[in-house]
Amino acid sequence: LRKDIRSFISGNNIDGHTTVIWSASVERPNNLNDTVTSTADELLNVIVNDSNSEVDISPSMLYAIAAALEGCSFVNGGSQNTLSPAMTELFDASYRQKKITINDLFSSQSTTPSGNAVSTDIAYLLGTDFKAGQTKFKTAAVEYIRSLGLTPRVIASSNHLGNNDMLNLTSKKTINAKLRVKKDIFAPWEETQLDHKVTVMYTPFMLDEKRDVVEYTSLGFLHCPHTMLTYTRCMDSVLCVPLMIDVAVWCDYFTRQSASPSSVACATAYLFKVPEGHAQGVDPGFQCQMRALEIALQETQQQQQNNSPNNDDIQAILQKGVKSGIITVEQAKKLVL
Repeated sequence: LRKDIRSFISGNNIDGHTTVIWSASVERPNNLNDTVTSTADELLNVIVNDSNSEVDISPSMLYAIAAALEGCSFVNGGSQNTLSPAMTELFDASYRQKKITINDLFSSQSTTPSGNAVSTDIAYLLGTDFKAGQTKFKTAAVEYIRSLGLTPRVIASSNHLGNNDMLNLTSKKTINAKLRVKKDIFAPWEETQLDHKVTVMYTPFMLDEKRDVVEYTSLGFLHCPHTMLTYTRCMDSVLCVPLMIDVAVWCDYFTRQSASPSSVACATAYLFKVPEGHAQGVDPGFQCQMRALEIALQETQQQQQNNSPNNDDIQAILQKGVKSGIITVEQAKKLVL
């Protein structure tokens, strides 16, 4: 996988940051909980030591680890539990700076090829599950309902379509992964009285054209019920592609600004149903998440201004250039203009 990433970068002459995006169908959840792999070292050693047949390492985890070791960002666009504290630590540049080669990571494995250097470039771990259509509107709608002073009590939603992603959800293990993220989108608000139900159905005839219905029932003044119903038709795959472009552009931009992983995770939370990793617990309201992006951009712009040389510095540099004969007076004047 690492070789494939390097071949992609060299073959496409990429001079910016590379982001690996998991956009395949939902995997079954892996069983690597925090007690099995609580650190990056334990996570990596589990991969090499395959003697424990009960350990389930998902393909998305292998892609994520390969991305980290190559200094690439990884985005979990699916619903599975790829992100974990151990994986987050692996994407920490300071951790990888301590591990010069793969031999350092797997010191007990004599069969590991030598010279496979670990990248120490800044990289981000983002996810989980792209928030493209129904869920994105749902977070904005509930935010709107709460701003009216109403108390959401029941959100009942159903959606059906017939693409391969929905076919994959006919498996009980994968459907549980999808329902986890769909049901947990409002968890940070800790509204225990909110009854949020989600139903998904595989209907082959619909192909990629998604249908979804959501009913929002809230309580207002004197506990008077307030109900709002929404109906949406859309091409499911088309909604996700712009998000993939967005996240790749943001990762490239923020790495150029050396932005912190926590700042980037919060800034890009609007892209995911359940922000995890450094963004875990952020406000699920869509407008609130957009403000977090605006704040992050303002901070990077301010940092750029602080790092930019002022006019006096520029004049001094040009004068030194003229005195040393590197440029002429006329050239210096043109540069100032």
